[in-house]
This record gives sequence, C-alpha cells and structure tokens, in this order.
Amino acid sequence: MTVKSKEQVCLRYPVAELPRRTELCMIESDAFLPRDPTMFSPVTAQVAAALSMSAEDEALLTQNLKSLGYTDILSLKASGGDKIGMTVASRLHNEELHIAVVLQGTSGDEWYSNFDIGYTAEHSGFAKAADYAELKLGDYVFTHAIGRDPLFFLTGYSRGGAVANILSKRLCDRYGLEQVCAYTFASPATTISRRTNRYGTIFNLVRAEDFFTRVPLRNWGYTRYGKTVSLSGHGDMTARYRAITGDDYIGFTRQTAVENFLLTLQRLSPNVHAYYERRRTVGESKLSLYEFMRAVADMLSQNLDDRTADVFVTAITSDYADMISFLSSGADLGDILSSTLAVPKCSVADSHCPAAYMAALDVFLEEQGAELAHPRHSGAAEMM
Repeated sequence: MTVKSKEQVCLRYPVAELPRRTELCMIESDAFLPRDPTMFSPVTAQVAAALSMSAEDEALLTQNLKSLGYTDILSLKASGGDKIGMTVASRLHNEELHIAVVLQGTSGDEWYSNFDIGYTAEHSGFAKAADYAELKLGDYVFTHAIGRDPLFFLTGYSRGGAVANILSKRLCDRYGLEQVCAYTFASPATTISRRTNRYGTIFNLVRAEDFFTRVPLRNWGYTRYGKTVSLSGHGDMTARYRAITGDDYIGFTRQTAVENFLLTLQRLSPNVHAYYERRRTVGESKLSLYEFMRAVADMLSQNLDDRTADVFVTAITSDYADMISFLSSGADLGDILSSTLAVPKCSVADSHCPAAYMAALDVFLEEQGAELAHPRHSGAAEMM
C-alpha cells in the first residue's frame, strides 16, 4: 500500500492550554499507512496522534493534512450536544482513494452527551454522534468516491476517539476490514457487544491511569471495538511530559487511585439501570449518579450556576463525597469551580490530556524498539 521515501514531513500539535507547540517528525507522507492494517504501525500511531491532538485547531489540522498529501479538506463544527466536530480529507495514492476522518474531542454541551450512556448496545451519546458523522462522511464519499472503494483512515482523541471507534466499526461492516485503518486515543468504552475482537484494524491507545478510558464500567459490560494498546507502565512518561510541555505532570502515575474509585462507582451504581434510577440524598435533593454527572457536565460545559455549585458543596457530605474527592484530586475544589478553563487543571484532567498521551506514546514506542522515523520534539516552541 505504501512506498518508502527518505523525505520527511513534520506535523505539529498543540500542547494542552499552553501558547506553545511541539514538533513531531516522521517519514514522507506516502509511507505512514501500513501495508497490513491488522498490524500495529508505530508511524501510523504517531501520525494519528498528531492529527487527533490538533483536531480542534482547524488551521493547524489543515496544515497537517496537506503535509500528508490530503486535499479537498472539509471541516465541520459541532452544532449540538449529540453531534461532533469533524474534518474529512482525501488523496489519491497509487490509484487508490484515501479518505482521512479526524473526530474532535469534547466541547461545550457535548459533555452532557458523554454522560448519556443509554440502554442500547452502544453508548447512546457516542452512537448518536457517530450517526451524525456517518451521515456527513456519506455525503463526502458520494461526491469524491464515484466508482471507487475508498481506504478510510480514522482517528480521534477522547470523545472523538469513542466516535471514531463506533464509526470505524460501521465502515468495517460496510466496506470490509481491509478498507479501514483506525487509531483512537483516550477513548471511553463504547459498546456492550461481544463481537468486538473481530475488528482487528481498529487500535485503541489508552492509559490505565486515565479515568475516562475506564468508563462506562467494564463490570457493566462495556468495552471498545477492536484492539486495545496500553500505554501504561512503559517508562518515565513524566520526564517526557516535562520535556514536551515545560510543566510538571500532576496526573496519576499509578493505577491504584483510579482502580479504587472504580470500585466506588460500582458500589454506587452496580449497573446502568442504577446509574439512572438509584437516587441518593445531596443536600435537599435526591440525585442519581446520572443526575450528579449532569451537574459535572454543567461545570465542564461552563454552564455552572449557583444551584449546580450548591450540588458540589453539599455533595462533600453525601454518598458522592468520594467522587468529589477523586474528581478534584491535585487541585482545590474552589479553584476548580471558579476556573475559566473548559477542563480545570487537576489530576484527572492531566491524566487524560493530549500531552500525557504524546509523552506516553513516545516512551511506549521507544521501549518497543520500534523502527521509528526518529521523532524529534522541539520542546516548548512558540505558536506560529
């Protein structure tokens, strides 16, 4: 499918909230897709990481895609809680039509969708967003792939990773496994299907220290389509994080805190029905875990009002006290509630952030002794 070349291409991605970027160099654009999409490719993983991490910066993502030889770039912004921002692009390579699909992470009211699990075989919020993405991708394919069966390359981070996971499964079902190559990052669980292993061209790169990749709970039956690649326990990612960002990593370095909290969640809600229906006293109200998470969504979508703030204050002495303690780890609750950041700085957020994944991916690939194109991070370079 690909031909090696000595020419190199440099992709850029943002680093958290900082006004800086780092650089990632890899081999020439023709060589980043694997000949066999069922085999994990380090270079493909690096390219997918850079694309998914730059998904919310339209100009930067467009530049990255053009560097890889893609044209006809279409960017769509999310316009509702159950939708998703996405970018689609295409290129011709050896008479094959390649279509890249990059799904964005969570923004604004999409946080409510993230916590809407539902009772069907797939996470309701992510599946509805995949419906939207599938419709838009279908329109693009209709106008760009007349008489051709495209090769699809999909990636996404966090919510974008979850939607990419579901959308990739649907494309595999429609076009065949050999026509789909997908690498997701930090994806939550997406499905209770028992036939997930057959989707061997979907790779999900996750960190066990990242709470968001552990929900919905495995004890509820949730998993992801395709193969899971763990980026945990492969070297000192904290040193690499510091080299990339210039900041100290305040996220979890061990799984223990997350594992203990997952047990707490299991006690609060042993199944999805309890998640929606089992209510516990919080101040003068009774809230199910779902209703409590909607209050968290109020904060993360910056719709926090006095009523929602009261929920967090009174929850400190409720059955949700352990949740408050865990979600505010590494920070002061007051600082979190008053933060102007979309995702306030804390241990849970830092464990999930793009820079943590880039650092973990680097040390993972180095430990594997992969034949890389010698990635080079320029450190905290000013934005261009």
